Amino acid sequence: MQGIAELDNLIGFLQGRYVPFKTGGDPIRHPESVPTGFNLQGFDPARVPTQAAWEQGKALTGELIADYYQEHGRYPDKLAFSLWSIETMRHYGVLESQALYAMGVRPTWTPDGRVTGTEVIPYSELKRPRVDVVLSATGLYRDAFPNVMQLLARAVQQVAELQEQGNSIWANSQRIAKQLVEKGVAPDEAEYLSTMRLFSNASGDYGSGVDGAAWASDSWEQDSKIADLYLDKMGYFFGPDDKRWGEKLEGINLYAQQLSGTDVALFARSSNLFGMLSSDDPFEYFGSLSLAVRNIDGKSPQMRISNLRNASSAKTEKADQFLAKELRTRVFHKRWIQKMQKEGYSGAVGMSSRMDNFWGWQVVDPDIIRDDQWQEYFDVYVNDKLDLELDKWFEQTNPAALARMLERMLEANRKDYWEADAHTLQTLVERYIDLVNQYELYQDNDKLRDFVNQSASGFGLNRQLASPMAVETTPSEAVQG
Repeated sequence: MQGIAELDNLIGFLQGRYVPFKTGGDPIRHPESVPTGFNLQGFDPARVPTQAAWEQGKALTGELIADYYQEHGRYPDKLAFSLWSIETMRHYGVLESQALYAMGVRPTWTPDGRVTGTEVIPYSELKRPRVDVVLSATGLYRDAFPNVMQLLARAVQQVAELQEQGNSIWANSQRIAKQLVEKGVAPDEAEYLSTMRLFSNASGDYGSGVDGAAWASDSWEQDSKIADLYLDKMGYFFGPDDKRWGEKLEGINLYAQQLSGTDVALFARSSNLFGMLSSDDPFEYFGSLSLAVRNIDGKSPQMRISNLRNASSAKTEKADQFLAKELRTRVFHKRWIQKMQKEGYSGAVGMSSRMDNFWGWQVVDPDIIRDDQWQEYFDVYVNDKLDLELDKWFEQTNPAALARMLERMLEANRKDYWEADAHTLQTLVERYIDLVNQYELYQDNDKLRDFVNQSASGFGLNRQLASPMAVETTPSEAVQG
């Protein structure tokens, strides 16, 4: 870590001086990324996927399909992928390779490694059915990798034209084309739309809208409202005809039709720094695939992580296990919490934000969150199981952060995600009321306030949350000109 040049080069940049460049990325997978403080050089998107990434993605997909067959006695019909730009920059196209190999397609390269297109793998070589795919791209991915998006879209079109047994891409396209015609779409247009498998938000737009909606837990009682928001916002299709990129079918949610029947949803994590709770992005993009499919079909798909943190030992893990390890080794780990405490106010915000993201996962995919994990949050951060004097520290540093964590735990009980025992719930209610009242914290969730006050009365407590005071405003003088 010697030689970090962030401050020097920031000043140099502001003075108009040359700032040297180097490659960035995860410091464990790519040690050359440190020291930091330099311009970052990416790589040529025309080389995605690289031949090494193809071999790794091919192996991971082969193992995934074989495991699924062993568990269910049949091959998966459809896989959904969450594509991120920064992840692709780290793994050079492993997840894209997984999607290509699932369809039974491989890339073609020039001698110097640039991708020129794709070719269909013959069934005699593939030795298994072709698996349909749906690809959900973030806004940044859409902007950074339009060439890869077109490569994937054309690969889908190639396979959708193969009228062969065991080709779910062709079979599903035929089914969707028929449904579209029945809804009044012209046959030629229906045939084109039936091959759309790549979706994102509108060009120039970013975000799925799920994070804010999930956190505003008083604004919905059924998660179908959030699912509809996601499907609408991310329902713009990107096919082989780039002149029609970013269009949306009015009156028919094509994205929902294509997601229906998804057996497994996949995402990649290649960073040793960032996990499932480090930001809201994993649950708002990857997790929303589960939310959407559950509201379309009544059942969530299996959620899998392509764990690429160790480039020489990649593996596919269940998302619930991946998240559980992150909780155990970070959020509930004594040394991690101590290091966060050293960061003061910001550390408290970091702890609280991970609780927000844990809540987000609870909303989008209840199958990967367990009651004992909620209980462990309570035991560590409220009961101070690790003897870190967290109550005292939060009150001195950032009481609002602890109140926010308590609010999430109480909301989990109010909305029946977690059924805490009576002692735990009473402790949560008392602590939350005391924090809000003592530090005059603003609490605007009317449903939660009613739940807390009713619970307090039920426990015989003589304390209540007061309603937020109305702010008196003086009419402003009209200004013209």
